Amino acid sequence: MDTNHQFSALIGNWFGSLGEASLLGLLLSVVGVGLLLFALKSRRTSTEDGPQAPTADDKIAQLEKKIEFQNSAMSLLGERVTALEEYLEMIGSRQQRQDADKKDVRFYQQAIGLADTGLSAQELAQRCGISASEADLITMLYQKAH
Repeated sequence: MDTNHQFSALIGNWFGSLGEASLLGLLLSVVGVGLLLFALKSRRTSTEDGPQAPTADDKIAQLEKKIEFQNSAMSLLGERVTALEEYLEMIGSRQQRQDADKKDVRFYQQAIGLADTGLSAQELAQRCGISASEADLITMLYQKAH
């Protein structure tokens, strides 16, 4: 029983160390493997029946199963696409928050300090990674203050 607990702890630690993208990829891979195994089993079952000539009813039933399988596969793909869209939206939001956080007070204090050295607005924009209009505003405000 102790080895089961150790195994569970090991698996828990492994899953905890994976990132969101890795977990999503792992989940989608497992689902894909499951679909592949299901398709192989369906194919084996249909070929094991032997060389009997299928009747029209058998052919219809076989086609209905195939359509049902394809519908479930399409549904699964739709869910995967939705999950990926949500993930991309989350990543985009995170990037926007990081970009917004980048320009805090210290960021602009550095730009003001460089404006104090007499840099032009264009040089200020290039060095600090700010827009030209922000650089113009900082240089104009600094010139009026002095």
